[in-house]
Amino acid sequence: MSGALWPAPEAAYAEAPSIVSEIGWIARTARAVAHGPDDVASQREFWLRKAALLDRIALDDEAGGRHTDACELALNAARFLIGLDGAAGLGPDDPRGYVRRAYARYTHTESE
Repeated sequence: MSGALWPAPEAAYAEAPSIVSEIGWIARTARAVAHGPDDVASQREFWLRKAALLDRIALDDEAGGRHTDACELALNAARFLIGLDGAAGLGPDDPRGYVRRAYARYTHTESE
């Protein structure tokens, strides 16, 4: 990640499935996470992938000059993930950057 605190989106999401595929995964998984056992690892994976998906959608909107609520939704999901990770007191200066770093670590770990 070139020594930077937050990876560039292109690096963080290099191994990510397509946005459409992730939307499907989020939809299929949401009910299980909401109504299933209190499995912290599964909940974290769900929220990480959801926050990353929303960040990717917001990035596309921003790049296209569209003004939608995607940026706000991505920021809220990022803040939720930070709270879930117990990192709120660490003061991440860029919540969406935090998601990118966490997602890059997740995909790196998953591919090993």
